[in-house]
Amino acid sequence: MQEHVPAAPSPAASAAPAPPLTWLESVGSTQDDLLARLDREGHRHGAAVATADQTAGRGRHTRVWSTPPGTALALSVHLRPEPAGVPLAPVHLSWLSLVAAATIAERLGTRGVAAHVKWPNDVLAPDGRKLCGVLGSVSRAADGKGPGVVVGMGVNLDHRGAAPVPTATDLAEWADAGQVPEPRVLAEELRDAVVASVDRFAAAVAGEAEPVDGDHPAVAPVLRRLSTVGREIRAELPGGDTLEGTAVGLGRGGTLLVRPLAGSRETLPAEISAGDVVHLRGDVLRGR
Repeated sequence: MQEHVPAAPSPAASAAPAPPLTWLESVGSTQDDLLARLDREGHRHGAAVATADQTAGRGRHTRVWSTPPGTALALSVHLRPEPAGVPLAPVHLSWLSLVAAATIAERLGTRGVAAHVKWPNDVLAPDGRKLCGVLGSVSRAADGKGPGVVVGMGVNLDHRGAAPVPTATDLAEWADAGQVPEPRVLAEELRDAVVASVDRFAAAVAGEAEPVDGDHPAVAPVLRRLSTVGREIRAELPGGDTLEGTAVGLGRGGTLLVRPLAGSRETLPAEISAGDVVHLRGDVLRGR
């Protein structure tokens, strides 16, 4: 495994510059590599590992996936913000993956892609195909400052017209001409933007002892990019159960609130904390 550590990037819009991003020519999993580095080097907020050749990336439900070298960016970032020197309360950590996904969608928008977020962790193209997956895992430090989250992101760049599955797409298909960046450039851009967004979120919930829900101003940027709320959805839940209904909002900690279909014996919204969600009847941005 060859490693290249570029010079430190310019400071992000956060309390302090993020550590240098570590670029690897090839790696099994950027999340696994970053978690190992955190144990060796300290749990620094904004520490990141990226590659354009990930051979055993982590997916949800212990899935493992890989893509041909150069076709996708794999990026993992450690998020442990400390607004005013106070670590983010653990009750708010569950929001960080959604904050990261919304930030990625916003940044892809600057490159001409009307990207949006499907709860809980997919960044989609206008037609609902997947551009990027986001997956968070808790990091537990031994320094007594509390846990953080390592957020892994896999951004499809250019599969040369041969996406690995029909439900996937890439930036080359949607971005304005010349707006598909070099993987290292995009890695730095997304890392800095995600760290800045998380810092703003952490500052906005500082002092909140209880989990916040979708009505809190701190999560307004998430709601702006989230296309699931207001849609008819089908949720495949852990354990094999399925729920169909209308997504009506986000609950405490970023859970999805789903109103059951008309005629159901349940009248109150169900609260989903995990599951695979399918948008029914097309997609929010289709045809725009």
